[in-house]
Amino acid sequence: MYKKLVWVFIIIGICIIPVISTSLPTEPVVEAPSALLLELRRGQVLYSKNPDEPLHIAAASKLMTAYIAIEKLDLNTMVTASKEAVNAEGALLELTVGEKYTAESLIYASMLSNANDATIALAEAVGGTVEDFVNLMNDYAVSLNMTNTVFANPTGAYDENQRTTASDLAKLIRHALTTNPSFERVFSSQAKPWFDEDKTIVLTNLNDMFWSYDGVDGGKVDFNDPKYQTVITSVTRNQQRLVCLLLDSPAESMYTDSMKLFDHGFNNFRRGPLVYKGQPLDNITVEGHDITLISGSDVYYTYPVGDNYIQEIQYDLIESSMKLPLYRSTLMGNVKFTLTDGTIITVDLFPDREILPELTRFEKIKKRLMEYPEIFYIILGLIAIEILLILSKLFKLLYSKTISQKGKRR
Repeated sequence: MYKKLVWVFIIIGICIIPVISTSLPTEPVVEAPSALLLELRRGQVLYSKNPDEPLHIAAASKLMTAYIAIEKLDLNTMVTASKEAVNAEGALLELTVGEKYTAESLIYASMLSNANDATIALAEAVGGTVEDFVNLMNDYAVSLNMTNTVFANPTGAYDENQRTTASDLAKLIRHALTTNPSFERVFSSQAKPWFDEDKTIVLTNLNDMFWSYDGVDGGKVDFNDPKYQTVITSVTRNQQRLVCLLLDSPAESMYTDSMKLFDHGFNNFRRGPLVYKGQPLDNITVEGHDITLISGSDVYYTYPVGDNYIQEIQYDLIESSMKLPLYRSTLMGNVKFTLTDGTIITVDLFPDREILPELTRFEKIKKRLMEYPEIFYIILGLIAIEILLILSKLFKLLYSKTISQKGKRR
């Protein structure tokens, strides 16, 4: 019943992406023990090196703290600096105990300049205590499926129990950037002024990629040991936004290796259409009618230059939809494209035309009247006039009888 149009996908491979080579480009070599390059929209991984190796990454704590603070606090909320925040190791802002600061200013200070005093103040404002906030951090990690991540503090200070991986950190960054515009604004900021009663300073993003590589629109740098730093950068070019993570990279190579991975991504991968809106993807028969199933929208993906990257195609049709009437909005099922990198893309299928059951005589008349409302109103007016005439005749008849009866009584 469900004859699959295998040849359609051969055409997809030939027409949409010219076949030049089936081999992936040679991957670059980086010095960081763990690294990841991903496409932000769909989360496709374009490069990885030990992505699941557990490491102590200070940046993970700062990123999670900022994300939760943005989720839980109004940015204009006034946060009171505690003694613990003011005296935190790695304090930068010279906060005053008991003074109030906006949550927004503290978030920028934590993200751009790694100000641990700001980070502790945010943790206390959200969680009440640092310990309760850490529990919240781990709850968020579970909700984001960060299965190899454990947080022990909000600042990223070294703790043997604290760990994460490049894969987990990528989940956090991708979720935060695609769901929270406020987080996006902070992550993309190069600098932000800090005001208090005594001074004004400029908080500058520690990621030097902003000033050395075209298209950079987000970044974060943090470390426990200055010799080995974690650098996270996002770059947008030609409608592609890529995110590069280098964990515990040697400081002297972290930027050159980041550029190397971005060059690899932009030179060897493209974002293009997997299917177009209205593209025929299957043929079926419904109650004797031949129906072409089409895509309901344009669907894009990232693929290596010269390779369609499609490993498997699987259809899943909805049996309960295989009956009349059929509308263009009737969901008939979907087709799943499994890419070589394991990404699964689901495309919904819809009928290319409507097929309605045969109308009764009354329904045909009603439909015709609805198609031509002016005729409907003319007929309605004529009926109204006819009713008035009949009523007028009845009234005259009744009046005549009444007069006649009165005459007889006299």
